Amino acid sequence: MDKLKHWLRKPWAGTAAALCVAVLLYEILEHFSSVKGGVNAVLTFLSPVFTGVVVAYLFDPVSEFFKRTLLKKVKKESARHIWGVILTIICVVLVLALLLVSLIPSIAKSVSKLIGNWDSYTAKLKDLLGWADDFAKKHNINVDLSNVHNLIDNALNRLYTVVKDNLKNILGTLGSIGSDISNFAVGVVFGFCFLAAKKTLLTILSLLRRAVFKTERIEKNNLLLERCHRVFIRYVGATLLDALIVGITTLIFTLAAGMPYAPLIAVMVAITNIIPTFGPMIGAAIGIFFLILESPVKALIFFIFICVLQSIDGMIIKTKLFKGSLGIPGVWTMVLIILGGKIAGMAGIILAIPAAAIFAILYRETIEPRLEKRKEKINAPETLPDADRKEG
Repeated sequence: MDKLKHWLRKPWAGTAAALCVAVLLYEILEHFSSVKGGVNAVLTFLSPVFTGVVVAYLFDPVSEFFKRTLLKKVKKESARHIWGVILTIICVVLVLALLLVSLIPSIAKSVSKLIGNWDSYTAKLKDLLGWADDFAKKHNINVDLSNVHNLIDNALNRLYTVVKDNLKNILGTLGSIGSDISNFAVGVVFGFCFLAAKKTLLTILSLLRRAVFKTERIEKNNLLLERCHRVFIRYVGATLLDALIVGITTLIFTLAAGMPYAPLIAVMVAITNIIPTFGPMIGAAIGIFFLILESPVKALIFFIFICVLQSIDGMIIKTKLFKGSLGIPGVWTMVLIILGGKIAGMAGIILAIPAAAIFAILYRETIEPRLEKRKEKINAPETLPDADRKEG
């Protein structure tokens, strides 16, 4: 490491590094398609490992919770850790089983009902447009709805044609989704294996860090990583809990109001509520779309309910869960969401805000102090007294 620093201090080191980077960048751009294909292949191959690391990281707090509470009387640390992992797996299996037993049949029934009644829904929509056309003519309102009729007919015919012509591609996409689900399942298994081998993996990582960095640097990095960890876990936990509260509240209301597709709408509202800013609007639009085909009155009631619920969620529930902000100005939230979506899709949208908060911490703790030191070194000769300058 010292030899590397010695070579980097040479006058020609910066120029050589810049030339190497330029050549590498040129080769990447020259063979971009091949490089992209190779990177995608490597990422696809390693995706279960990445998924396993994420799963182990997210479920580690659950395992630690069991170790601190139910298993605190177990004296042996290794036994306490293994039992904590086992209890975590049991909880995950129970939650998945509960979802499969309670929600999946209802959602499947709702989807099949929606598909089976599609013709009647389109007929109701045309009748509604016809009624609106008659109402406009009766009251001498100059509105031409004939184009809307033609637009609906053309849209339905085009949808049927697109599905028919692209059936092979659709089946291929479904197969790709099945492959992704299989990789995710393997990644979950890897995740619990990593969680069980947590102590060994952390020991290896610690040895590697000590071989590269000094003790003081490692201690500072540990404090910084701990802060980043708290920010991320706090954000993820609060987001999931908020989505669960909103989903359960929506399910209770839709069932009490006798609305169709209640489980499907509640699940969609809960899932979309994970997405910052735009998520609640997307969930509300999906619910209104399902309900307006069945009953416009119930769709209006649901719209009023979801507006009240999201207002309470934004002003009270999220304020309590997040206990303030993550240090990201509200103006930047939408920009971060758009950039995250462009870079990493849905995962980028969900993780853009905590990633920016962690970057802000890294900037304040590491980059900004170095910039200040650099500034002091540059301005040092200018701040010397005149006597000292003459002596120099």
